[in-house]
Amino acid sequence: MEGATENTERKSGWKTTEFWVSLATGFFGILVTLGLFTPEQSADLINSISEFAGGIIISITAAGYAISRGLSKR
Repeated sequence: MEGATENTERKSGWKTTEFWVSLATGFFGILVTLGLFTPEQSADLINSISEFAGGIIISITAAGYAISRGLSKR
C-alpha cells in the first residue's frame, strides 16, 4: 500500500496490562500460599480493586467525552 506506514513499535513488557494482571495474581497467590490471606480474602480484595479500576475507567471515559463535545462546539 502506497502511503501507508506500518507501526512496528512495541511496548515494553512491563507497560502492558497483561503483565500487571499476571503480577497481581501471582502476588496474591504467594500471599495465599504463605497463609497471610485466605482465598476468600484475596478474592474480595481483587474484586474491590476491580470495582475501583472500573470506576476510574468510567470517569476518564466520561471526562474525555465531555471534553471532546466541548471542543467540537467551539
